[in-house]
Amino acid sequence: MQISEIINNFKKTRQQLANDFAETNDADKYLLEHSRAADEAVREILKLKELSSRISVVAIGGFGREQLFPYSDLDLLFLLPDDVLDSELNSVGAVIGELWSLGLTVGYSVRKLDECIEQARLDITAQTAMLESRLIAGDSELFKRYTSELEKSLDFKSFYRAKFIEQEHRHLKYHESSYTLEPNIKESPGGLRDLNILIWVLRAAKFGATFDEVHRSGLITRRECDLLEMVRVNLYRLRIHMHLLTSRHEDRLVFEIQEPLAKKLGLSGVPGRRASEILMQRFYVNAKTTGQLNSIILQAVKERFVTDSGPPLDLIDGFTVRGEVLDIASDNAFEESRTRILQAFMIQERHPEIARKSSRLYRALFGAHMLMDESWSEDPKNLQAFLKIIQGRRGVWHALNEMNHWGVLGRLLPDFKKIVGQMQHDLFHAYTVDQHTLLAIRYLRNFTHSENAHELPMCTELMVSLKDNWRLVLALLYHDIGKGRGGDHSKIGAEIVRDLCRRLNLKSDDAEYIEFMVREHLTMSQVAQKQDISDPEVVEAFARKVGNLDRLVGLYLITVCDIRATSHKIWNAWKAQLLQDLFLSTAKILKGRKMTRGMLVARRRQDALALCKFSAQDTERINAFWDNFDVAYFMKHSVRNIVWHAKTLLPHLESEHSFVAARPLRGLEHAHEILVFTKDRPELFAQIVSALQRTNLSVLEARIHTGKDGRVVDSFIVTDDESDPTFGATLKEFEVKLARLIDSGEKLQPPVQGRLSRQSRQFPITPSVTLRPDASERIYLLSVVATDRLGLLASVATVFVRFKLNLLTARIATLGERVEDIFLIESPRLQDPAFCGELETAILEVLEV
Repeated sequence: MQISEIINNFKKTRQQLANDFAETNDADKYLLEHSRAADEAVREILKLKELSSRISVVAIGGFGREQLFPYSDLDLLFLLPDDVLDSELNSVGAVIGELWSLGLTVGYSVRKLDECIEQARLDITAQTAMLESRLIAGDSELFKRYTSELEKSLDFKSFYRAKFIEQEHRHLKYHESSYTLEPNIKESPGGLRDLNILIWVLRAAKFGATFDEVHRSGLITRRECDLLEMVRVNLYRLRIHMHLLTSRHEDRLVFEIQEPLAKKLGLSGVPGRRASEILMQRFYVNAKTTGQLNSIILQAVKERFVTDSGPPLDLIDGFTVRGEVLDIASDNAFEESRTRILQAFMIQERHPEIARKSSRLYRALFGAHMLMDESWSEDPKNLQAFLKIIQGRRGVWHALNEMNHWGVLGRLLPDFKKIVGQMQHDLFHAYTVDQHTLLAIRYLRNFTHSENAHELPMCTELMVSLKDNWRLVLALLYHDIGKGRGGDHSKIGAEIVRDLCRRLNLKSDDAEYIEFMVREHLTMSQVAQKQDISDPEVVEAFARKVGNLDRLVGLYLITVCDIRATSHKIWNAWKAQLLQDLFLSTAKILKGRKMTRGMLVARRRQDALALCKFSAQDTERINAFWDNFDVAYFMKHSVRNIVWHAKTLLPHLESEHSFVAARPLRGLEHAHEILVFTKDRPELFAQIVSALQRTNLSVLEARIHTGKDGRVVDSFIVTDDESDPTFGATLKEFEVKLARLIDSGEKLQPPVQGRLSRQSRQFPITPSVTLRPDASERIYLLSVVATDRLGLLASVATVFVRFKLNLLTARIATLGERVEDIFLIESPRLQDPAFCGELETAILEVLEV
């Protein structure tokens, strides 16, 4: 058979399969027959080019599991014998050249067996693809050896962790939402890749290769199995249609194909709703179900392989905690008391040491929708529980986001349910109404954390200084609640939130404040962008509408968050400057004086100078020094600390040498504060913490601040070895020794590996690493949670050096046996998800030593 005949036969078969699929919508049949048609075409090409039978030709990835979508890659592995001949390699090249004639993208690798195993060890993506291997032609014995060696080389715990990290980074890339207006049905959260993760993990854990097999193993219920099959088939069918409709490998549900795709699926529009909107809402429901099942099953798998951390401890009525996992005391805990549904979220918000929920609790939430009826949503106890969640000091966004993920928010707030999955047909919004709302709340809550102060320092200052800033959370939750109802959604939303405030029994002042925010949430943006804010009359009119400074601060904050949450492309420096200029001009009118960018900073600087009592010349020097540092420095240090820094560093401000000062910490025995002033360099942080650990000092807290001139002010709270009473008496010697070490340029020594305490060994904390970009997507926040031990911080710091990361600032917190560290880092390579995965894995490795 000639190559032209092979190609024509394959194309005819593909067309017939497409025609049949258009009639039947049978996705599984299409994928299987398409894969087999590709198998046949590949075999014919192998014969034509006389490929040696000593070479195993292996289908891998989706092609390996016989799920070849219309324009997916034809992924092949040419498995070579150890004594492969040059002539055999030449024929492999000829085969690959002809395979492209089939009209599909050819993904291929040519390796010997040992090379395959080594590649699997180094590259989790390659390992995953090879786990789905199927022999098409060639040496079957070589293929058997290959599959056997692959299975032997698989370490399940490492595989699970790598896939979990991979999924987290993929979700971050898509901003942790499947509710974008043009979602990627393969890569977005709740898409095909989330199903693939389950299949790969379950297969690697030997629970089964199909969901039905997994059900028979006892890991999942019959209902979960049926739902998994349903969402799988829905996604497969949708993706086949998308490929055929666009005649290319297209996994994005872009606007252009939504309407014709809806028609292909037999959907028709109704008054007020396009067919495409019906299609998208069905996709969002499918994605949410996929995400929920993904959470349940991955947690269930983890529980099978994680060592029991001891007996469960009763937390409150109906709930227990085992280690860092929240659980319900019985399967019917929610049936016994429906108020526990909201308590599940409130507990985790109030107890940050509880990292996750159990699979049983997830399953209870998954099945609780019938319990959340109208009487439940009107119950005053539930409304007050919701208010307490809104008023929380930390974890507010996480609680609301998870409540929406499990469908609780829409059941509790029927008005919110109406905007879940609601499309926004404009040129600005990138998300559905509910996801835009939650993202705005996330940005707002970020202003309460000092580690985010570098993003928008003025917003952080204002949020921290604003009394009862929880009111803005409720205002943002309802700011777009009136969309889709016709008319001015701001006015409609104000009426709806007024009723909610009444149901929550809020004070009249708070209710009026929240209602104003919802009604006027677009006003500041419109004035700043559409009117001449250099005209005093424009500003005065805006000031009259706002009325007071408290409202101005709230309106400014929700406006910034609303715009930022619209789309990552919408917010820019120009809009930021317009809003800031309007805010400052209006504040000047409302307060009778200009409100500067550094409200909190100015107060602390003024108070510190009053206590320092410097001369005019020294005041000028210290002010110039302070001008080097941003708001985070002044937020993280008390006035008393700032005074100590100023008095201590003043004589050394012009010195070329490093300077170290130390003092006992009042009120804490064996504790000291160490201040380091030096020039920044790549290994500085690692060098300092390594020196501290070698002096048997345990770091309780570290505050890292890099000035604009490249000099750093680092302060460390440390405790010494209680068995050595001499350290406190030799502080001066330590200061000189550490300063000389920093200036010496001495090569960084390996960190000391300390032992876990007895308590830590009995009740271990599962190490976790979270890496996410800030709004600029240039600076990354790295969060580390682990059991404390000597040398842990130094070990993490050496990873920073190895990966050539620039550490901007750090918050080191040691809470008993638990460390919770946050680092602000930057590197061009952090834009690469693979690099991020490698970094997380490297840090996890040092955390687990």
